[in-house]
Amino acid sequence: MKIIRATKEVVVSAGAIRTPGVLEGSGVGNPQILKALGIETKIDLPGVGENLLEQPHHTLVYNGNLEESTNAFYAYITAENLFGERLAAVEASSRARIPEFARASVEASGDGALNATVIEKLFTIQHDIMFKKNATIAEILIIIAVGLQFSDYWILFPFSRGSVHLSSKEDIDKPLFDPRLMLADFDVQTTVAAGRLAKRFWQSEPVAAYVGGQVLPDAVTLPDDATDAQWETWARNNAVPNAHPVGTASMMSRELGGVVDPELKVYGTANVRIVDASVMPIQTSGHLTSTIYALAERLSDIIKDTA
Repeated sequence: MKIIRATKEVVVSAGAIRTPGVLEGSGVGNPQILKALGIETKIDLPGVGENLLEQPHHTLVYNGNLEESTNAFYAYITAENLFGERLAAVEASSRARIPEFARASVEASGDGALNATVIEKLFTIQHDIMFKKNATIAEILIIIAVGLQFSDYWILFPFSRGSVHLSSKEDIDKPLFDPRLMLADFDVQTTVAAGRLAKRFWQSEPVAAYVGGQVLPDAVTLPDDATDAQWETWARNNAVPNAHPVGTASMMSRELGGVVDPELKVYGTANVRIVDASVMPIQTSGHLTSTIYALAERLSDIIKDTA
């Protein structure tokens, strides 16, 4: 690990997976974690590397009889699309379980960095976005290729929280990445609903006429009449990260576990700022790129105004 010194602004843009390692390698983070790594704590910020939000990704694959490929297209799914006439009941039951989801995140963290009250507040905001703002809460990607058809799908607002930290002070390139996908039962429930919707698309006419056998998962693992239990087992065992991680250096008050202030400056520093997805404390209902561009534009204005 190299030491780089600066006399002006330092802008860290290593991404939600690597930015925590840059901070921890510099002595900024949870003292317990830094001590175990043999790194002297310069700034006590337990939120570094915590609050990792990653979307669980799943894929359905079918044989097809089309002799041509098409461009991919997306379906943007709201809670009403997923739950239909059960919407009110699902909204009420999931909101009542927010404290449970928050406690599970804190217990899974195990290092004292997360505060259940704080996580509960974030979850409540997220829940309101999902159910009161009618935001897109899942995406289904449809791909038709010669002989094969795919549905990739993922939920946008997971309640599960993970972490990412340095594995060694000697090697910043191998972070300990633990997304804890599907930790919250509601993530499983929402994922199952999205999977059922994706599968129903391929079973509906006129599309069904061009679909052959089920390839992934096979029809024994997930038959057409699969129970919720079968769907849940498959969803838990086959979730993979969606490559949209956020939250590991969140913009929140320091008392609530935040890492950067509203001007994107790392708490306790004079000139270190972060501009990447790590500062986003919750997910968005769209792709991260435009939001990160906006953050970068905002930071450029801040730096110019303070120069």
